[in-house]
Amino acid sequence: MIEVDARIHDRYSLEFKMGFVAGSQPEERDFKVGMWIFVPSVLDITPASFTPSEFYRCVKSNIRLMTPQFRLCDIVGGKAAPLGNVISASDSDYEYQLKLFCAIVKSSLRAQVKVILAASENGRKALCEALVADIRAIFGAVDGLRASETGRNHTDCHDYCNEFLMNIVAQGCIKIYLAGRNSDIAALLHEVDGRREAGGFPKICAGSEDGNAAFLHRRGVLKKYVESLLYLRVPKKRDGVFAEQAYFSLAAGLAMIFATVVAWAFQRHFGNLTWPLFIALIISYMLKDRIKELMRFWFAHRLSDRYYDNRARMSIHGTDIGVLKEAFDFIPQNRVPSDVDALRNSSHLFTAENHFSDENVLLYRKKVHLDRERMDKVSTYSFSGVNDIIRLQVRPFLRKMDDPGQTFYLLDGQDELQAVACSKEYHINIVLQYRYGVTTEYKRFRLTLDRDGIKNLEAIL
Repeated sequence: MIEVDARIHDRYSLEFKMGFVAGSQPEERDFKVGMWIFVPSVLDITPASFTPSEFYRCVKSNIRLMTPQFRLCDIVGGKAAPLGNVISASDSDYEYQLKLFCAIVKSSLRAQVKVILAASENGRKALCEALVADIRAIFGAVDGLRASETGRNHTDCHDYCNEFLMNIVAQGCIKIYLAGRNSDIAALLHEVDGRREAGGFPKICAGSEDGNAAFLHRRGVLKKYVESLLYLRVPKKRDGVFAEQAYFSLAAGLAMIFATVVAWAFQRHFGNLTWPLFIALIISYMLKDRIKELMRFWFAHRLSDRYYDNRARMSIHGTDIGVLKEAFDFIPQNRVPSDVDALRNSSHLFTAENHFSDENVLLYRKKVHLDRERMDKVSTYSFSGVNDIIRLQVRPFLRKMDDPGQTFYLLDGQDELQAVACSKEYHINIVLQYRYGVTTEYKRFRLTLDRDGIKNLEAIL
């Protein structure tokens, strides 16, 4: 199946997280995603002003394995696999297992924080108590690992993972505390600060001279250090190169056939070295080049439906576990599938919009194939699939927008003109179509922008 989540990453970029979960059947390992982007024509996003190369500069895609799922209470308790794998790891595999242990804690903690935030006020206290007990057990297990591994030269690895865990625990606890003051969560936050001081790790300071830039940099480096084992190597190359050249050669051959036939016919009728033959050869040469270019364009257009712009093999530890393809193009509105078009037009902000359509349509396609058997062999854990995290920069859409603030006037009760500030906003609709097996699903989002960046992202049901 495919899991899709969309959010605003920052003022100028969106983030789409697509989870591709490989099933046990062959047909459940192939996935197709279409992202239809409906852009108001007033923004002048056209094939001439927004090329595929510029689109790919605006798109950043990270492919990572899905973190194995465990409940927070099952990570170190009893015969827990995550802690057991670290304890039993060989010297060469120890760092990998410890980093994966921390990644599992992060995923489990994030899931538990969501459960707590969604719980009622009465049920939240018991959940917080359980979370605090689980986190203390995890910190205790990490301290025990360090004490038992002093002779194996993993001091740096323990320090990095220990600080990473403190960062994610503090981040999750702050979210809970903001939703409602809880004494257990407050006590855990103070314990984390105490661990930082005892270990000599930096922390956020209200009066920092550099604005805590060093802390944020260190936090980002630790995140990459721990989670790097989940990210896949995905070197991209052009797709369909040989087929493209074959079709273009065919186009050149057809054009040459035309020129040869014209020359042969005129030579046979008028003879050699005559003015009519000379003129006919010039005209046939001119038409040959035009026929060649038109055929190249026609073949390229036909190829765009069958082939993709880029193709990449996904691999981990040198083992290929799947293939990913992607393509981008502008689509005429009459070629938008009826179900996608119906979903886009299902809810307008103003009913007058139902009577005209003045948008340019961009289509970003992606095709993914996963090899479940190879995924199961690359680690002691069973990975269920991969996450494709796509960040889309919207800066090119902002170039030709009007000022975000505009002034209008109204007449008040004393016949005086009153200046009223109004916001100028634009709306871009995004329809996601994703298919796996015999299932096709859709999601629609409305993106609100002004010239200063993203204002809102709304899911339209």
